[in-house]
Amino acid sequence: MKKLLFLFLLATASLTLTIQAGFAQSKALSGISDESDYYKFASLVRGAKMDATLAALGTYTVFAPDNLIFRDMPSGKLDSLINDPAKLTTLIKAHIVKGKLTTNDIIKKLTLGKGKTTVINLLGQPIILSRTADNKLLLTDVKGNQAHFLAFDMADPKSVVQGIDIILATGK
Repeated sequence: MKKLLFLFLLATASLTLTIQAGFAQSKALSGISDESDYYKFASLVRGAKMDATLAALGTYTVFAPDNLIFRDMPSGKLDSLINDPAKLTTLIKAHIVKGKLTTNDIIKKLTLGKGKTTVINLLGQPIILSRTADNKLLLTDVKGNQAHFLAFDMADPKSVVQGIDIILATGK
């Protein structure tokens, strides 16, 4: 009888740990599906285990590079990035700002700023938002690289995702 009770307790403990491990998985950018053009960046965010950092923000905006950017990376560069948690976290933080900025919010800020506005990413670096001559939204990173918006206002429970066409720089 003691053996049976022991086996029951062991099975219960094992099941509890399995369930807890399932809940411990990252919920960051859960609104971006595997079919999205931005799933690669979302999977990097989830893999970086930044849930606590993002939860502390409340709401946030992600400027997510398109999957094609990662596909076109030189061989091994993405693997190197994935295997270096500090670099990966830095890259991700360059793409995130506190607060939800929908396209309408950005346009309002641009109107108030006479065509330009600056937001600060999680690295404390400026991201300049502006419009092109043909009235398209443009993002300029800390090194002067310019990103064009490809997709707008992808909803996520705590964030809004804006799709862009480059990986943003992480330092001067």
